[in-house]
Amino acid sequence: MTAPKKLSTKERILDAALELFNTKGVGGVTMRDISEEAGLSPGNLAYHFKNKNVIVEMLFVQMENERKTALSEVQAIPSFEVINRQSLMIIGLTEKYKFVILDTMSLFRQFPELGKLQSKYAHEHIAYIKAMFDYSVGSGNMIAEQEEGQYERLAKLVWMTLFHWPVQEFITPSEQAWELEVRKAMWDMFKPYLTDKGRENFERALLK
Repeated sequence: MTAPKKLSTKERILDAALELFNTKGVGGVTMRDISEEAGLSPGNLAYHFKNKNVIVEMLFVQMENERKTALSEVQAIPSFEVINRQSLMIIGLTEKYKFVILDTMSLFRQFPELGKLQSKYAHEHIAYIKAMFDYSVGSGNMIAEQEEGQYERLAKLVWMTLFHWPVQEFITPSEQAWELEVRKAMWDMFKPYLTDKGRENFERALLK
């Protein structure tokens, strides 16, 4: 049996900070809180990260690298099966880094460069979703656009649902697992655009 990978000191710090940020929000966490959570002295923490801002930036880059990896398969084969698998991964990442969504406005005011990166990544992901729609139209699974820009707007709605559901869940908690709710909401948005063939393939994809 393979022994679990031993975390480096930096990884321990990032994990500790992520847990605290998700629980208390970035503004409610101090460097001392992070050092205590990671089991390090304040001096050892400062040796690896000079301040909290650097930790926030590192976690953001880490999140986006994981997100891009999750989306890479969509670029190659944007089918229902692939989108279903990738949506589960994206929902997991949204939960893992939920402080970014819950603190979006304050974070991006404080870190303008992160805001620019988030905008870039958002446009990339919306393009991935739109590619799935184009692929589905071409393969006969979705009807053609009824008006110009229709699927571009739908792609934006799907993106907003996937990435910003934690805010809705924070305000109006659901009795069901939010991961299930967000997937249902995402799929409900484009079910009306499926052809008969698309509905069959869609149901088959979700059963896998």
